[in-house]
Amino acid sequence: MEPIQPIILAAGASRRFGRCKLLLQGNGKTLLQQCVDKLEASALPAPLVITGAWHRELARTHPHLALRENRDWHSGMGSSLACAIRQLPGNCDATLVLLADQVAVDDTDIRQLIDAWNRRSENIVCSFYAGRRGAPAIFPRRIFPQLMELRGDRGARDLLRNPRETITAVALPHGATDIDTPQDWEAHQCK
Repeated sequence: MEPIQPIILAAGASRRFGRCKLLLQGNGKTLLQQCVDKLEASALPAPLVITGAWHRELARTHPHLALRENRDWHSGMGSSLACAIRQLPGNCDATLVLLADQVAVDDTDIRQLIDAWNRRSENIVCSFYAGRRGAPAIFPRRIFPQLMELRGDRGARDLLRNPRETITAVALPHGATDIDTPQDWEAHQCK
């Protein structure tokens, strides 16, 4: 089985934060670099990072990363995920989709998702937190055509709620912590 190709969605405008939150520094690294490092610790291939609103700033700060600009980022997360799926290598069996601002997700969480997918690789494997399914999530190749059709701001949410889909949900409480506002960042820094 070929490796899972990771995707990091990093295209949003950070409107509630007021500036590019992915350039925030913690432990000497940006939030985006920290997300990439978690994947490296999980022995996954280099991620495909989908940028948008802050593409120039992120590219200037991270020249070593495979950043791909979604010029239609303003239409929402669905557009960015579809953009990413269209750029996946032809030999991957699945993709792991992460949101760059889910700061509490760590390499152990990612390993749990991968282990679940290795046991049931025909299933979608997603995180379960705060009473709902969400990202990070692993989508097998058979789902790629549906992901390429996504539009708007819903991302894969409807797919993860589809009762006709075979889904393995993994309890991942860390998935509930993301950075949307300066107050979220302050709270995270105090932990």
